[in-house]
Amino acid sequence: MDTQRERILQAAAEVLAERGFDAGRLRDVATTAGLSIGSLQHYFETRDALFREAFAWSIDNLIERWRTLAVEADSAWRRFELLVQALTSDPDLARRCATWTEFCASAARREELQDGVRRVQAEWQTLVSEIVHEGLRSNEFAPVLPVDLAIGSLVVMVDGCEMAVAAGAGLTAERYAELLLGTARAVLGVRA
Repeated sequence: MDTQRERILQAAAEVLAERGFDAGRLRDVATTAGLSIGSLQHYFETRDALFREAFAWSIDNLIERWRTLAVEADSAWRRFELLVQALTSDPDLARRCATWTEFCASAARREELQDGVRRVQAEWQTLVSEIVHEGLRSNEFAPVLPVDLAIGSLVVMVDGCEMAVAAGAGLTAERYAELLLGTARAVLGVRA
């Protein structure tokens, strides 16, 4: 990807987190990126197109990191631990959580954003599901709930934690990881 384009997308993601989809302006992105508005318009025709792509870029980077880190594990539980570590040790955790929460809220008002939210939800559900099914095959997991409920519980717990971090409710990265791992251990019946 073009370095300038990536710089613009990163700046737009920061503006999304700080101001929201509806209140963010091209001027804000230009200032954050250290560019002129004309430079932004060279890459993106409209503000909405820029913010939609910034959200997709942000999420694609995160998903790629999740998939890369979790692949090298020697067990399903270790894979889940690495996934949680990647999720909660993000140096931009508060910004990422704010961007995600803002994008979900905006998608409730703007139909054109709903596919992006659904794609992220589906990708996260798939990652968790793959790990759970791997753990079932290897007998590492003995879920105390039906498998689909166990997976669903973990997926929605992440959303709740992301909202708590975004809202500044005092949920630290360490506590987020502790809650998610503890719940997963109990719900999945981790044997190791």
